Formats: sequence, structure tokens, C-alpha cells
Amino acid sequence: MQNQNLKSAPAPAPTCRVFFDELLKSDCFVEEHGGIHLITPTCARCNKLFGVGEIKEVEKRGNITKIKISDPTATFDIYTDKALLDLKPKKNMAFVAYLRPRLRAHAHAGKNKGKGKAVLTLVEEAGVVDENVRTNWIINTGRRTMERIELLRKNLSLEKKPLPKKQEKVFSESTLKEALEHYAIDDDKLDFWENMAINAVKGVWQHYSKTTDEMVLEVLDESGKSSVERIKLTEELKKRGLMEEWVEEVIDELIVEGRCYEPEVGMLKVVEE
Repeated sequence: MQNQNLKSAPAPAPTCRVFFDELLKSDCFVEEHGGIHLITPTCARCNKLFGVGEIKEVEKRGNITKIKISDPTATFDIYTDKALLDLKPKKNMAFVAYLRPRLRAHAHAGKNKGKGKAVLTLVEEAGVVDENVRTNWIINTGRRTMERIELLRKNLSLEKKPLPKKQEKVFSESTLKEALEHYAIDDDKLDFWENMAINAVKGVWQHYSKTTDEMVLEVLDESGKSSVERIKLTEELKKRGLMEEWVEEVIDELIVEGRCYEPEVGMLKVVEE
């Protein structure tokens, strides 16, 4: 791999979010919209990737840095020629990277029949982030994965009927057909990717739910005997890095558990022991 490969960048494109295991099992490249795109097994169309993971290993190779990075599903390698500071194992890193066919001979529409890993991940931007950023990325990536799977299930049942409007924005009919054939997509394979996404998010939730409960109760305790508006509580916890959907779910759980209550609609108060 030569250094100029890292510096060649396509025209700006929307970033995709996929779990690393899905990326490692992706090898279908198509020419579309004037560029080469990777189509994943759940039919994400990727030219540029936004990822967050834990750094496992950093290795300098001349002007190139190889970084092993992991999410809850897999560990894979990314490369950069950028001068990135403070890259150490066990730290979390967010990155934006371009995806390229690893074998130049197959950088065209159709299947990539080369052996080994098919995708070369070339980092354009990166930086160390805190745990909340990684957590939010896992949850958002899980949601997007499930949305794609739902659309694919509908397509499999619709057979030759037109694509749903939402799916038309993601990829063309010809691209979808090629991906379905390339990966031999069926309900069993969609079940596999669905379970991957569920387990990734479940692991995060189990690890952080106790901490999140404590954060919610801490904000309520800070108000003393006064009630707190639900919307203000949500905004305060969003500032601390929690997703709104997550906050709402935790609040509902705390109410069910009898640890806080609503003295009136839209207001919250901690239960005094």
C-alpha cells in the first residue's frame, strides 16, 4: 500500500454506520452515482464510514499508522497517514474513513472475488472520544441496522413490486438486486444480522444501565424536595452524553420500580426512603 492511496479522496458522500463484523463480511462493490460503493450484507451503501471503537493496537509503518479497533461485534484494521495524537490501547476513537476495494483489479461494478479481506479502510479524520460517544454510536448503528433489515424483509415479501419510498433513497433497484444475489440474502441471514445488532446493543445496555439509573436519580436528588420537569431532566442528561430515547426508557423503568414518580403530568420527583 502506497502513501498516495491514503491521500486520494472521492467527492463528499454521506457517511454510513455499520457494525465492524458486517463490514468485514462485505465484499460487493458497485459503481453508482459516479463512484465506487460498498454494499454490505444488510444493504448499507457505503462510500464513507463513520465508526467508533476501542483501540486495541497501534503500529507505525513509516508514514502510515495501522490501528486495530473494535466494537462489540469484531476487531478490524484501519489505516491513516494523518498525525493523530494520544492514540493508545483501551482508548475510544471516533473516525471517518473512506472505503476502498483492497484489490485494484476488482474495483468495478460486480463481485469482488479476491481472497482475504475485501475492504481497505482509509481514515480521513479521527480523534479520541469518551465512552458516551462510543455508547451512542453502538445504539444508533444498531437502530440503523434494524431499519435496513426491516426494509429487506419487506422487499423479500414484496418480490417484484416497487421498492418502498424510503428504500429508493438508499439504493437503486439494480443495486438491490445485485446485493440480494451476491449475498444470497434470505430470512435466515437477516436473522443472523438482526441477532448481531440486538446483542451489541444489549451488551451496552446491561453494562451502563446501572450508571444511567444513578445519573437520573442524581439530577432528581439535586432538586431537593422540588419536582423536576421531565423535559428539563431529559435536556440535562443529554448534556451529559445520554440519548433522549435512552433517558425516557430509564425514567419509565425507575417509575415502574417505584424509585421516582410523577406528582403531576410532566413532572418527576424521587421517592423518599
